[in-house]
Amino acid sequence: MHAEAKSDTAKANVSAATTADTAAEENRQPVPAMEMNDRSSVPPMGLHERKSIGETICGRTPPPEHSLFEEYEEQKYRKKSLFFVSVGTFKKPLDIFRALAESASTKHSLGFIRTFVAGIMAGLYIAAGGLFSIIVGGGMPEIQATDPGVQKLAFASVFPVGLLLVKVTGAELWTGNASTMATGLLNGKASYRDVLFNWSVAWLSNFLGSMLFAYFLVYLAGILEDDPWKSFTIKLAEKKIDLDPGKAILRGIGANWLVCLATTLGTSAQSVTGKMLGIWFPITAFVAIGYEHSVANMFFCPLGLMYGAKGGFHAKPFFEFVAYNLLPVTFGNVIGGAVFVSMLYHVYLGPVPFGDHHDPHGQKSHSLGGHGGVMANVAKAKRNYESQTNKGTVSIMVEHVMQHNAKNHSGARNLIDLPGDAQRSD
Repeated sequence: MHAEAKSDTAKANVSAATTADTAAEENRQPVPAMEMNDRSSVPPMGLHERKSIGETICGRTPPPEHSLFEEYEEQKYRKKSLFFVSVGTFKKPLDIFRALAESASTKHSLGFIRTFVAGIMAGLYIAAGGLFSIIVGGGMPEIQATDPGVQKLAFASVFPVGLLLVKVTGAELWTGNASTMATGLLNGKASYRDVLFNWSVAWLSNFLGSMLFAYFLVYLAGILEDDPWKSFTIKLAEKKIDLDPGKAILRGIGANWLVCLATTLGTSAQSVTGKMLGIWFPITAFVAIGYEHSVANMFFCPLGLMYGAKGGFHAKPFFEFVAYNLLPVTFGNVIGGAVFVSMLYHVYLGPVPFGDHHDPHGQKSHSLGGHGGVMANVAKAKRNYESQTNKGTVSIMVEHVMQHNAKNHSGARNLIDLPGDAQRSD
């Protein structure tokens, strides 16, 4: 009888322990796989919330979080979701010029040394693209004689390498800054002093970088000593220096109009491939047409003088180049970038709003085809979750998507600001 009592007592203890474990299991909340800085402020996210967010962003529901394996599967799903959210995205015109204006506010804070160094790099990159064009386009005299259009296309099609390097590396090219700084000025992100400072420092440093490349990496290196490249370089420089200043201004307008449009397309794209495609065709067009780009001429004309154009690199021919070609082309480039791009789009779009990304023109974009559509989906997901949880919190998944887009889209954090303690810095 004593043994039976002990057995009953053991069974009762086991039953009580099982009941306690079950209750604890039911009350246990899953720990999110990704946490924010203030972990205490993040409530547990259940299946209902994940379902709402998943359906809003990508049209499918992530698996529930019950085990380590399922947690791993959910993280895989999140990464896949980010892939579909980010592939093929691009900025709308309003977002492009917002990004340019914000870039202007960054540029004027660089200071003299950093702007000058970045300008030298830009001059080197444009000169490298110019040398590439001479090697390809200047090496086909027979085709130039019989099919000049084909030769011009070959010369122009490789020149965009320079601007692509500038855009991806963040160097300071003054012709591109003609529209960037003007956009910042028109939208209150830069002052007249900031604009003049950036333009003048970038112009001088671009000139220095182009000259250094021409002298050390082409002339002293003996790259173009042989014909047909040497004679092609001399003729190209003489043709540019002898150009009527009035025509130089007009050709400068056309050149930087297309260059700054290429810059806007490059700003719109979210990947290097997209930037390449956006930049390549407008730049190829302006070079093949025969428009005049001041930074390109900072390389082509001094290089031609070094090889004997206009009697050689002396004070008189160099002065003629600066007075009759470079300065008129520079003036045209200012008009092409600041007026034909920045001012016209400022009239069309109106002042760019900052912080509140309301689009007064009602521009629409598909969820996988535009920056606005992607971020609108994230905003909708945030609202859905906040309506079901404590106000002032953000779901783990939405915060992760927002953080990813903030690294790739200018102004993304202004669209969806993490509230309260949920904010985090990249």
